[in-house]
Amino acid sequence: MTRAAIAVLVCMLTLLSGCAIQPEKKDMSAFYAHKPRSIVVVPVLNDTTEISASPVFVSTITRPLAERGYYVFPVYLTDLVLKDFGLAEAGHIHLLATQRLHELFGADAALYITIKDWSSKYILLASTVAVEMDYELRDARTGMVLWQANEKVVQSSGGAGGGLIGMAIAAAVNAMATDYQPLARQANNQVFLPPKGLPAGPYHLEYGRDQEKF
Repeated sequence: MTRAAIAVLVCMLTLLSGCAIQPEKKDMSAFYAHKPRSIVVVPVLNDTTEISASPVFVSTITRPLAERGYYVFPVYLTDLVLKDFGLAEAGHIHLLATQRLHELFGADAALYITIKDWSSKYILLASTVAVEMDYELRDARTGMVLWQANEKVVQSSGGAGGGLIGMAIAAAVNAMATDYQPLARQANNQVFLPPKGLPAGPYHLEYGRDQEKF
């Protein structure tokens, strides 16, 4: 190949790399306009058949939000307050006007979460564990949607050696005794971070200085 051909090839590769599809940026204008400082986490809506999903998931939600710089109302206290006002069903609470949540808690924003997948599948010599959630943050005073995201974490095991019997036993044990909490924690740790997560809140060092990351 001649030097001229190599030069042309380099130019073409450079142009192609420059034309690579860039991730679409979210419209965060509503979020920046409302600038929430405090967040109340609404009781989680569970669309799966696993009854333990909601309490396990809730135990993992507060810390990553607080680490992003927001005041988060204690989730168990929130649940007790809502029950005192006759609001016990997550499905009903998700239909409640956000203004009511603002009246009860004085929160700037309400975070609505729906568990879409919380499953463990055992297929031949491997097992797969998956959790998936939809997240939606709304302004508590107006009900306007400020941010939305989906996060899914999948963990596979089995099929890594030890003979057929050993692989089958390992996969079966994993499917029967699944600890979903680490996966839920991983999902929450990921979903609030740039570039698809929440901008840093007022109690974070990057507050007001990380807009270019989203």
